[in-house]
Amino acid sequence: MRAQVSAGVGAVAMAVLVATSFSALAAEVERPATYSPGKIPGIRAAGPNYTILNPVRSDGFLRIYSVRSPYGNFTVVSDAMMQVRIRELAAVAELDKLTESNEFNNALGQAGLAPVKFAGELLVNPLETLNNTFTGLGNQIGQIGSGISNAGKSQDQAFGGFGADQKRRELAAKLGVDPYSDYEPLQSRLQKLSQAAAAGGLVVSGAMMAIPGAVGIVISNVGTSGKVKDSLRDRTAAQLMDMNREKMMAMGLDRGTADALLQNRNYTPLDMTSMVSSLEVVPVPGRAEFLRRAVAVKRRDAAVFNRRYTEMVADYHLKNRSIVSYVSVAEFPFNQTANGAVVGIWPVDALSWTEGTQRAATSAASAIRANRLGRPELRISGQATPRAKEGLRELGFSIAENTRR
Repeated sequence: MRAQVSAGVGAVAMAVLVATSFSALAAEVERPATYSPGKIPGIRAAGPNYTILNPVRSDGFLRIYSVRSPYGNFTVVSDAMMQVRIRELAAVAELDKLTESNEFNNALGQAGLAPVKFAGELLVNPLETLNNTFTGLGNQIGQIGSGISNAGKSQDQAFGGFGADQKRRELAAKLGVDPYSDYEPLQSRLQKLSQAAAAGGLVVSGAMMAIPGAVGIVISNVGTSGKVKDSLRDRTAAQLMDMNREKMMAMGLDRGTADALLQNRNYTPLDMTSMVSSLEVVPVPGRAEFLRRAVAVKRRDAAVFNRRYTEMVADYHLKNRSIVSYVSVAEFPFNQTANGAVVGIWPVDALSWTEGTQRAATSAASAIRANRLGRPELRISGQATPRAKEGLRELGFSIAENTRR
Protein backbone atom coordinates (compact mmCIF):
# COMPACT_ATOMS: atom_id res chain seq x y z
CA MET A 1 0.00 0.00 0.00
CA ARG A 2 1.52 3.32 -1.07
CA ALA A 3 1.32 6.28 1.32
CA GLN A 4 -0.53 9.29 -0.07
CA VAL A 5 -0.35 12.99 0.67
CA SER A 6 -3.15 14.81 2.43
CA ALA A 7 -5.11 17.78 1.09
CA GLY A 8 -6.61 18.98 4.37
CA VAL A 9 -7.42 18.08 7.94
CA GLY A 10 -9.37 19.40 10.92
CA ALA A 11 -12.92 18.20 11.32
CA VAL A 12 -12.92 16.70 7.80
CA ALA A 13 -9.96 14.42 8.51
CA MET A 14 -11.57 13.27 11.72
CA ALA A 15 -14.21 11.52 9.64
CA VAL A 16 -11.71 9.10 8.08
CA LEU A 17 -12.97 5.51 8.38
CA VAL A 18 -10.20 2.97 7.84
CA ALA A 19 -10.30 -0.61 9.18
CA THR A 20 -7.26 -1.53 11.29
CA SER A 21 -5.87 -4.54 13.11
CA PHE A 22 -5.01 -2.72 16.32
CA SER A 23 -6.63 -3.86 19.53
CA ALA A 24 -8.83 -1.51 21.56
CA LEU A 25 -6.90 1.19 23.39
CA ALA A 26 -6.77 1.36 27.14
CA ALA A 27 -7.19 5.14 27.03
CA GLU A 28 -10.90 5.92 26.95
CA VAL A 29 -12.17 8.49 24.51
CA GLU A 30 -13.07 11.94 25.79
CA ARG A 31 -15.19 14.86 24.73
CA PRO A 32 -13.36 17.67 22.92
CA ALA A 33 -11.90 20.05 25.46
CA THR A 34 -13.17 23.62 25.93
CA TYR A 35 -11.07 26.64 26.83
CA SER A 36 -11.31 30.09 28.37
CA PRO A 37 -10.39 32.61 25.63
CA GLY A 38 -8.38 34.68 28.11
CA LYS A 39 -6.05 31.74 28.79
CA ILE A 40 -5.19 30.74 25.22
CA PRO A 41 -1.61 31.76 24.29
CA GLY A 42 -1.43 34.44 21.61
CA ILE A 43 -5.16 35.28 21.78
CA ARG A 44 -6.74 38.48 23.16
CA ALA A 45 -10.19 37.64 24.45
CA ALA A 46 -11.59 41.08 23.60
CA GLY A 47 -10.69 44.28 21.82
CA PRO A 48 -12.31 47.62 20.93
CA ASN A 49 -14.48 45.99 18.27
CA TYR A 50 -14.81 42.30 19.18
CA THR A 51 -15.41 39.83 21.99
CA ILE A 52 -14.63 36.10 21.92
CA LEU A 53 -17.39 34.12 23.60
CA ASN A 54 -16.55 31.84 26.51
CA PRO A 55 -15.98 28.91 26.33
CA VAL A 56 -14.01 28.29 23.15
CA ARG A 57 -14.89 24.89 21.72
CA SER A 58 -12.64 22.46 19.85
CA ASP A 59 -13.12 19.56 17.44
CA GLY A 60 -10.34 17.41 18.88
CA PHE A 61 -7.72 19.10 16.71
CA LEU A 62 -8.47 22.80 16.29
CA ARG A 63 -10.16 25.40 18.48
CA ILE A 64 -13.42 26.91 17.21
CA TYR A 65 -14.05 30.52 18.18
CA SER A 66 -17.40 32.34 18.29
CA VAL A 67 -16.86 36.09 17.93
CA ARG A 68 -19.20 39.04 18.49
CA SER A 69 -18.47 42.20 16.55
CA PRO A 70 -20.32 45.35 15.47
CA TYR A 71 -19.68 44.19 11.89
CA GLY A 72 -21.51 40.92 12.47
CA ASN A 73 -20.95 37.77 14.53
CA PHE A 74 -18.81 35.03 13.03
CA THR A 75 -16.97 31.76 13.68
CA VAL A 76 -13.23 31.25 13.34
CA VAL A 77 -11.52 27.85 13.12
CA SER A 78 -7.97 27.52 14.56
CA ASP A 79 -5.72 29.67 16.70
CA ALA A 80 -3.79 30.75 13.61
CA MET A 81 -6.91 32.07 11.89
CA MET A 82 -8.13 33.77 15.09
CA GLN A 83 -4.82 35.61 15.35
CA VAL A 84 -5.29 36.76 11.76
CA ARG A 85 -8.83 37.98 12.50
CA ILE A 86 -7.68 39.88 15.60
CA ARG A 87 -5.08 41.66 13.49
CA GLU A 88 -7.68 42.40 10.82
CA LEU A 89 -10.16 43.75 13.37
CA ALA A 90 -7.44 46.06 14.70
CA ALA A 91 -6.80 47.22 11.13
CA VAL A 92 -10.51 47.94 10.63
CA ALA A 93 -10.52 50.06 13.79
CA GLU A 94 -7.45 52.01 12.64
CA LEU A 95 -8.87 52.60 9.17
CA ASP A 96 -12.07 53.93 10.70
CA LYS A 97 -10.02 56.31 12.86
CA LEU A 98 -8.04 57.40 9.82
CA THR A 99 -11.07 58.34 7.75
CA GLU A 100 -12.35 60.47 10.63
CA SER A 101 -9.06 62.33 11.15
CA ASN A 102 -8.54 65.92 10.05
CA GLU A 103 -5.08 65.06 8.75
CA PHE A 104 -6.40 62.49 6.29
CA ASN A 105 -9.36 64.56 5.18
CA ASN A 106 -7.17 67.60 4.59
CA ALA A 107 -4.77 65.47 2.56
CA LEU A 108 -7.64 64.01 0.61
CA GLY A 109 -8.99 67.46 -0.17
CA GLN A 110 -5.63 68.56 -1.49
CA ALA A 111 -4.86 65.29 -3.26
CA GLY A 112 -5.64 66.55 -6.74
CA LEU A 113 -2.87 69.15 -6.36
CA ALA A 114 -0.32 66.80 -4.84
CA PRO A 115 0.44 63.88 -7.16
CA VAL A 116 3.31 61.50 -6.45
CA LYS A 117 6.59 63.20 -7.42
CA PHE A 118 9.79 61.22 -7.76
CA ALA A 119 11.57 64.38 -8.84
CA GLY A 120 11.47 65.75 -5.31
CA GLU A 121 13.18 62.66 -3.98
CA LEU A 122 15.96 62.93 -6.56
CA LEU A 123 17.37 65.87 -4.61
CA VAL A 124 17.74 63.71 -1.50
CA ASN A 125 19.08 60.43 -2.85
CA PRO A 126 19.36 60.47 -6.64
CA LEU A 127 20.92 57.01 -7.08
CA GLU A 128 18.41 55.18 -4.92
CA THR A 129 15.45 56.98 -6.49
CA LEU A 130 16.60 56.32 -10.04
CA ASN A 131 16.85 52.65 -9.20
CA ASN A 132 13.33 52.77 -7.76
CA THR A 133 12.07 54.46 -10.90
CA PHE A 134 13.50 51.88 -13.27
CA THR A 135 12.55 48.95 -11.04
CA GLY A 136 9.03 50.29 -10.76
CA LEU A 137 8.69 50.72 -14.52
CA GLY A 138 9.90 47.19 -15.18
CA ASN A 139 7.52 45.84 -12.58
CA GLN A 140 4.58 47.70 -14.15
CA ILE A 141 5.36 46.18 -17.53
CA GLY A 142 5.39 42.76 -15.85
CA GLN A 143 2.07 43.54 -14.21
CA ILE A 144 0.47 44.20 -17.60
CA GLY A 145 1.68 40.89 -19.01
CA SER A 146 0.64 38.87 -15.98
CA GLY A 147 -2.71 40.65 -15.79
CA ILE A 148 -3.56 39.77 -19.38
CA SER A 149 -2.38 36.14 -19.21
CA ASN A 150 -4.32 35.52 -16.01
CA ALA A 151 -7.38 37.64 -16.84
CA GLY A 152 -10.44 36.44 -14.95
CA LYS A 153 -8.37 34.03 -12.83
CA SER A 154 -6.48 36.18 -10.33
CA GLN A 155 -7.76 38.29 -7.45
CA ASP A 156 -6.57 41.52 -9.03
CA GLN A 157 -8.02 43.03 -12.18
CA ALA A 158 -5.83 43.23 -15.27
CA PHE A 159 -3.75 46.44 -15.20
CA GLY A 160 -4.59 46.75 -11.50
CA GLY A 161 -0.98 47.54 -10.58
CA PHE A 162 -1.38 51.09 -11.87
CA GLY A 163 -4.25 52.06 -9.62
CA ALA A 164 -6.32 51.07 -6.64
CA ASP A 165 -5.03 47.49 -6.45
CA GLN A 166 -1.48 48.72 -6.00
CA LYS A 167 -2.56 51.22 -3.34
CA ARG A 168 -4.50 48.47 -1.56
CA ARG A 169 -1.41 46.29 -1.39
CA GLU A 170 0.68 49.17 -0.05
CA LEU A 171 -1.92 50.04 2.55
CA ALA A 172 -2.31 46.40 3.61
CA ALA A 173 1.46 46.06 3.96
CA LYS A 174 1.55 49.08 6.26
CA LEU A 175 -1.25 47.63 8.38
CA GLY A 176 0.33 44.16 8.42
CA VAL A 177 -2.70 42.40 6.90
CA ASP A 178 -3.35 40.26 3.84
CA PRO A 179 -4.52 42.54 0.98
CA TYR A 180 -6.64 39.61 -0.25
CA SER A 181 -8.25 38.91 3.12
CA ASP A 182 -11.60 37.14 3.02
CA TYR A 183 -12.84 39.31 5.91
CA GLU A 184 -15.32 41.63 4.20
CA PRO A 185 -15.29 44.56 6.69
CA LEU A 186 -11.54 44.90 6.14
CA GLN A 187 -11.65 44.28 2.40
CA SER A 188 -14.35 46.90 1.81
CA ARG A 189 -12.41 49.54 3.76
CA LEU A 190 -9.14 48.74 2.02
CA GLN A 191 -10.88 49.02 -1.33
CA LYS A 192 -12.54 52.36 -0.62
CA LEU A 193 -9.39 53.95 0.77
CA SER A 194 -7.19 52.58 -1.99
CA GLN A 195 -9.58 53.91 -4.64
CA ALA A 196 -9.43 57.35 -3.01
CA ALA A 197 -5.64 57.17 -2.82
CA ALA A 198 -5.34 56.15 -6.47
CA ALA A 199 -7.76 58.79 -7.71
CA GLY A 200 -6.15 61.58 -5.70
CA GLY A 201 -2.51 60.56 -5.93
CA LEU A 202 -2.16 60.04 -2.17
CA VAL A 203 1.01 58.31 -1.05
CA VAL A 204 0.26 55.54 1.42
CA SER A 205 3.50 56.11 3.29
CA GLY A 206 2.92 59.85 3.38
CA ALA A 207 -0.64 61.11 3.64
CA MET A 208 -1.69 57.95 5.46
CA MET A 209 1.03 58.04 8.10
CA ALA A 210 -1.69 58.45 10.75
CA ILE A 211 -2.02 54.66 10.72
CA PRO A 212 0.15 53.20 13.51
CA GLY A 213 2.81 50.83 12.23
CA ALA A 214 2.16 47.10 12.51
CA VAL A 215 4.73 44.36 13.04
CA GLY A 216 3.79 42.89 9.68
CA ILE A 217 1.85 39.99 8.26
CA VAL A 218 2.39 36.83 10.27
CA ILE A 219 4.36 34.31 8.22
CA SER A 220 5.36 31.31 10.31
CA ASN A 221 8.29 30.25 8.15
CA VAL A 222 11.10 32.56 9.25
CA GLY A 223 13.26 31.49 6.32
CA THR A 224 10.95 32.94 3.65
CA SER A 225 8.81 35.51 5.47
CA GLY A 226 10.70 38.57 4.17
CA LYS A 227 10.48 37.48 0.54
CA VAL A 228 6.80 36.59 0.86
CA LYS A 229 5.90 39.96 2.38
CA ASP A 230 7.84 41.85 -0.29
CA SER A 231 6.22 39.82 -3.06
CA LEU A 232 2.77 40.45 -1.66
CA ARG A 233 3.35 44.21 -1.55
CA ASP A 234 5.14 44.61 -4.86
CA ARG A 235 3.40 42.11 -7.15
CA THR A 236 -0.15 41.83 -8.37
CA ALA A 237 -2.13 38.67 -7.75
CA ALA A 238 -1.62 37.82 -11.42
CA GLN A 239 2.14 38.16 -11.06
CA LEU A 240 2.05 35.97 -7.98
CA MET A 241 0.13 33.38 -9.97
CA ASP A 242 2.84 33.36 -12.64
CA MET A 243 5.61 33.13 -10.06
CA ASN A 244 3.97 30.35 -8.06
CA ARG A 245 3.00 28.39 -11.17
CA GLU A 246 6.60 28.38 -12.36
CA LYS A 247 7.86 27.21 -8.97
CA MET A 248 5.25 24.43 -8.69
CA MET A 249 6.03 23.15 -12.17
CA ALA A 250 9.72 23.08 -11.20
CA MET A 251 8.67 20.79 -8.34
CA GLY A 252 7.13 18.36 -10.84
CA LEU A 253 3.51 19.53 -10.88
CA ASP A 254 1.80 19.64 -14.27
CA ARG A 255 0.49 23.00 -15.48
CA GLY A 256 -3.19 22.04 -15.44
CA THR A 257 -3.07 21.00 -11.79
CA ALA A 258 -1.01 24.07 -10.92
CA ASP A 259 -3.65 26.31 -12.51
CA ALA A 260 -6.45 24.49 -10.68
CA LEU A 261 -4.66 25.03 -7.37
CA LEU A 262 -3.94 28.70 -8.10
CA GLN A 263 -7.62 29.27 -8.87
CA ASN A 264 -8.85 27.62 -5.65
CA ARG A 265 -10.20 30.66 -3.77
CA ASN A 266 -10.00 28.90 -0.40
CA TYR A 267 -6.34 29.96 -0.59
CA THR A 268 -5.50 33.65 -0.81
CA PRO A 269 -2.48 34.71 -2.91
CA LEU A 270 -0.66 35.10 0.42
CA ASP A 271 -1.47 31.51 1.40
CA MET A 272 -0.31 30.20 -1.95
CA THR A 273 2.90 32.26 -2.03
CA SER A 274 3.88 31.27 1.50
CA MET A 275 3.02 27.61 0.89
CA VAL A 276 5.01 27.38 -2.34
CA SER A 277 7.95 29.30 -0.86
CA SER A 278 7.97 26.96 2.14
CA LEU A 279 7.95 23.88 -0.10
CA GLU A 280 10.90 25.41 -1.98
CA VAL A 281 12.89 25.41 1.26
CA VAL A 282 12.59 21.60 1.50
CA PRO A 283 13.66 20.25 -1.94
CA VAL A 284 12.71 16.60 -1.40
CA PRO A 285 10.40 14.08 -3.13
CA GLY A 286 6.66 14.24 -2.51
CA ARG A 287 6.05 17.96 -2.92
CA ALA A 288 4.18 17.64 -6.21
CA GLU A 289 1.88 14.97 -4.76
CA PHE A 290 1.15 17.21 -1.77
CA LEU A 291 0.19 20.02 -4.13
CA ARG A 292 -2.02 17.71 -6.23
CA ARG A 293 -4.03 16.82 -3.18
CA ALA A 294 -4.10 20.42 -1.96
CA VAL A 295 -6.26 21.22 -4.99
CA ALA A 296 -9.18 19.31 -3.48
CA VAL A 297 -9.51 21.63 -0.45
CA LYS A 298 -13.02 23.02 -0.19
CA ARG A 299 -12.77 24.83 3.15
CA ARG A 300 -10.84 27.86 4.29
CA ASP A 301 -9.65 26.20 7.52
CA ALA A 302 -8.20 23.25 5.57
CA ALA A 303 -6.37 25.66 3.25
CA VAL A 304 -4.91 27.52 6.23
CA PHE A 305 -3.87 24.18 7.77
CA ASN A 306 -1.99 23.25 4.59
CA ARG A 307 -0.19 26.57 4.49
CA ARG A 308 0.75 26.43 8.19
CA TYR A 309 1.88 22.81 7.82
CA THR A 310 4.32 23.69 5.04
CA GLU A 311 5.61 26.68 7.02
CA MET A 312 6.25 24.50 10.07
CA VAL A 313 7.98 21.82 7.99
CA ALA A 314 10.22 24.45 6.38
CA ASP A 315 11.22 25.83 9.78
CA TYR A 316 11.91 22.32 11.09
CA HIS A 317 14.06 21.52 8.07
CA LEU A 318 16.01 24.78 8.29
CA LYS A 319 16.96 23.89 11.85
CA ASN A 320 17.64 20.17 11.39
CA ARG A 321 18.22 19.56 7.66
CA SER A 322 16.66 16.14 8.22
CA ILE A 323 13.50 16.00 6.04
CA VAL A 324 13.95 13.52 3.18
CA SER A 325 10.42 13.25 1.76
CA TYR A 326 6.78 14.30 1.99
CA VAL A 327 4.39 11.39 2.46
CA SER A 328 0.83 10.97 3.63
CA VAL A 329 -0.60 8.42 5.96
CA ALA A 330 -4.34 7.80 6.35
CA GLU A 331 -5.00 11.15 4.63
CA PHE A 332 -2.67 13.06 6.98
CA PRO A 333 0.53 14.80 5.82
CA PHE A 334 3.76 13.38 7.24
CA ASN A 335 7.47 13.73 6.52
CA GLN A 336 10.16 11.12 6.62
CA THR A 337 13.46 12.09 8.22
CA ALA A 338 17.05 11.01 7.73
CA ASN A 339 17.14 9.43 11.19
CA GLY A 340 14.42 6.90 10.41
CA ALA A 341 11.36 8.69 11.76
CA VAL A 342 8.06 9.57 10.09
CA VAL A 343 6.86 12.79 11.68
CA GLY A 344 3.62 14.73 11.54
CA ILE A 345 4.53 18.41 11.96
CA TRP A 346 1.07 19.84 12.39
CA PRO A 347 -0.56 23.16 13.36
CA VAL A 348 -2.83 21.49 15.91
CA ASP A 349 -4.21 23.76 18.64
CA ALA A 350 -5.69 21.33 21.15
CA LEU A 351 -5.47 17.57 20.67
CA SER A 352 -8.15 15.66 22.57
CA TRP A 353 -8.61 11.87 22.51
CA THR A 354 -12.02 11.93 20.87
CA GLU A 355 -13.48 8.99 19.00
CA GLY A 356 -12.43 10.63 15.74
CA THR A 357 -8.89 11.33 16.97
CA GLN A 358 -8.53 7.77 18.19
CA ARG A 359 -9.76 6.37 14.90
CA ALA A 360 -7.50 8.57 12.77
CA ALA A 361 -4.41 8.00 14.93
CA THR A 362 -5.00 4.25 14.91
CA SER A 363 -5.33 4.28 11.11
CA ALA A 364 -2.10 6.27 10.77
CA ALA A 365 -0.20 3.99 13.15
CA SER A 366 -1.42 0.91 11.26
CA ALA A 367 -0.36 2.36 7.86
CA ILE A 368 3.04 3.46 9.20
CA ARG A 369 3.70 -0.02 10.52
CA ALA A 370 2.40 -1.82 7.43
CA ASN A 371 4.53 0.32 5.10
CA ARG A 372 7.57 0.39 7.41
CA LEU A 373 7.80 4.13 7.07
CA GLY A 374 9.73 4.71 10.29
CA ARG A 375 9.25 5.56 13.95
CA PRO A 376 6.00 7.56 14.33
CA GLU A 377 6.31 11.03 15.81
CA LEU A 378 3.98 14.00 16.21
CA ARG A 379 5.12 17.60 16.63
CA ILE A 380 2.16 19.90 17.22
CA SER A 381 1.97 23.67 17.58
CA GLY A 382 -0.39 23.47 20.57
CA GLN A 383 -1.07 21.06 23.41
CA ALA A 384 -2.47 17.56 23.84
CA THR A 385 -4.60 16.39 26.75
CA PRO A 386 -3.09 13.76 29.09
CA ARG A 387 -5.50 11.19 27.69
CA ALA A 388 -4.48 12.00 24.11
CA LYS A 389 -0.81 11.61 24.99
CA GLU A 390 -1.54 8.28 26.64
CA GLY A 391 -3.44 7.02 23.59
CA LEU A 392 -0.69 8.14 21.21
CA ARG A 393 2.03 6.46 23.27
CA GLU A 394 0.08 3.20 23.20
CA LEU A 395 0.07 3.41 19.42
CA GLY A 396 3.84 3.93 19.38
CA PHE A 397 3.87 7.69 18.77
CA SER A 398 6.20 10.06 20.52
CA ILE A 399 4.77 13.57 20.81
CA ALA A 400 6.24 17.05 21.19
CA GLU A 401 4.01 20.02 22.07
CA ASN A 402 4.27 23.79 21.58
CA THR A 403 6.46 23.47 18.47
CA ARG A 404 5.30 26.66 16.74
CA ARG A 405 8.84 27.36 15.62
